Amino acid sequence: MSQASNDPGYSHPRTVTISPAALTTAREFAVGIGQMGYASQVVVFDWAPWLIVREPGQPERNIGACLMLGACRRDQVPSEAVEMIDGFALTLVIPDEAWPPGALRLIDVDESQLFKLALR
Repeated sequence: MSQASNDPGYSHPRTVTISPAALTTAREFAVGIGQMGYASQVVVFDWAPWLIVREPGQPERNIGACLMLGACRRDQVPSEAVEMIDGFALTLVIPDEAWPPGALRLIDVDESQLFKLALR
């Protein structure tokens, strides 16, 4: 189970660059949750300023800030922050301060990260 704290604030996916690998990851997630096409949910690249992971029988771990994928109801997201990309609806919740200094504003895959996603 994961617990995250986010400051909500949706933004349009075209405000950043999404690598082909990260887009594939998002598409696979959309397929996995049955949300292709004009479905009831929107896939979200979501920034957590901190994340605590609790696994059965293990102490909780604070893994710090990370980027992950999630979904929210379409009616919770302003229409101007949603883009249909590769057959699914996508939005972002990534505050400006999450980007590293000098960032390319690129969402990419990073196998070393817990959710295999990174901001570059």
